Amino acid sequence: MKRKAFLMTCLALAAALCFMTLPTWAESLAPDDPIVAQAREALAAGLAELKAAKGDQNLLVLTNAGYGEVNGRSTEIFLDLAAQETGRSQGTRSLLMVHSPCQTPLWLALYKKDSGRLAFAQWSPEGFKKQLVEADPAKLLTPDGWRAAASGPLGPSTFGVVSIALSWAKGAGWPLLLAAGYHNHFCPGLNSGFLAAEYLRHNLPLGPGDKYVFVGAPSKCAMDAFQIFFDATMGKAGAYGVPMGGKATAKYFGANPGPLAITMRVSPKADKCQGLVLGFDWNQAYADTGVPAEEHAPKGGASNPLFWISRVKMSAEMAAMPLDKKMKYIVKVKEFSGPAALANQVALGGGDPYAVAWAH
Repeated sequence: MKRKAFLMTCLALAAALCFMTLPTWAESLAPDDPIVAQAREALAAGLAELKAAKGDQNLLVLTNAGYGEVNGRSTEIFLDLAAQETGRSQGTRSLLMVHSPCQTPLWLALYKKDSGRLAFAQWSPEGFKKQLVEADPAKLLTPDGWRAAASGPLGPSTFGVVSIALSWAKGAGWPLLLAAGYHNHFCPGLNSGFLAAEYLRHNLPLGPGDKYVFVGAPSKCAMDAFQIFFDATMGKAGAYGVPMGGKATAKYFGANPGPLAITMRVSPKADKCQGLVLGFDWNQAYADTGVPAEEHAPKGGASNPLFWISRVKMSAEMAAMPLDKKMKYIVKVKEFSGPAALANQVALGGGDPYAVAWAH
């Protein structure tokens, strides 16, 4: 027994020492850390490459600071640094946090919309690796241009950085930019969530004590928009996902529109659930944005640059489009109602949520 107790004590001490000596994501970098100075130099170099002065109105700053890490430490200090060095801010919609996993290295991107150039820097054990990208759509949004941009440090961040930058340049509003930062990219699916939110605000508005409950079947990008706009998170029982394939949903939606979400207004006090099954008119969106359906679902899927390029093009065109025009993409497929408990039946029934909605 004494030997076992001794071994357990040794193991506990070893574990404690590991946690004491290794940096953790909960630890922040100090302002005088040399890495902060390196980031300042990277930002200055990016401004010089873009020929941009501090506070340039054509400049957008994107970063995963606050989410990503440097040597195992959190990176919120770089948000202030980026604002100080570039003169851009969240309040002017020109400094945006882009969500990433906490283990992702810190990165910083500067985009100048009048020249169509983008400077990118990402932390590595050897310091900040830099890349200058010709982000003019005519050059970048081609298979060769996309491959060239994605071959450098920008790599896996290409879609997120480019889609947000080009949609920002086309005038995307703050709610959409906020959702894109959380979703970590712009895509037509995220746009559909924004449009559905606008539709609900006018056609199924909340009253005192009401809440929205959303079911994605299948769960798609629009569900992240609902989390941002309505605080409808899974943890607050506001959002649910049900895996369903195209054959299962086709009997309810046909070939077009595609399923967007089952949206429900739940009124506990009145014991009432009012629901709308919403779809998205992809055919009209393709026509209006000039993106062929075959580019949106190209041969090779996500390995084909057209998969990403088509989504960037559609999002940028939709950002520039008048709201009343793109609101027509939202299609009310089914209306249903019942007691408040109906929301749980739809969301947690364990089967086909559309079958429950169609039965009411």
